[in-house]
Amino acid sequence: MITKYDKTLNSILEANAGIITSAEAQEAGATRPAFSDYVRRHGLERTSRGVYIDPDVFPDEMALLQKRFPKAAFSHESALYLHDLTDREPIPVSVTVDSGYNAGPLKAQGVRIYYTKPEWYEMGLAEVETPSGAKVMAYDKERTICDLIRKRTAFDPAVFRQAIRDYVRSRDKNLARLSDYARAMNIESRVYEVMEVAL
Repeated sequence: MITKYDKTLNSILEANAGIITSAEAQEAGATRPAFSDYVRRHGLERTSRGVYIDPDVFPDEMALLQKRFPKAAFSHESALYLHDLTDREPIPVSVTVDSGYNAGPLKAQGVRIYYTKPEWYEMGLAEVETPSGAKVMAYDKERTICDLIRKRTAFDPAVFRQAIRDYVRSRDKNLARLSDYARAMNIESRVYEVMEVAL
């Protein structure tokens, strides 16, 4: 039996590349029994507490990880990939968390974790689409370039060069924002050096 919530829950499932959480269902007005009934009728599979996937949709690992760990922001190699600044798929996935965050469960998932100062955590945080169209939280291009320059020795030189070159060529680059982030992170001279050569 189709309920009044089906259309709303179907649209959430579609927008999230086949993933829905019980919290999203409740926000949409569905009661717990109504959501349980929806899960059963649609044959959704529980992947973790409160997170369900459509078994007919190829799972988007980034979207799934985001649903389980909403405070983890995709960064570094993963953010480069999401912004088309690298051809390499990020394995393992990279995320940044606040330095006070308990990342034990994330480590168990085999995720590469970067810690940042609490005052830097939200700087450049944006909603970005994964290749499958799901929306996840990741750092914008400028913050990602700053992170890349800060951790330059940890990156493959070829990945570094491609990311800088593709960023400089991108139409939506924002050099003023890049400069603001660089100043806030105290790496202005390093960013200026890299950009001077690239531009």
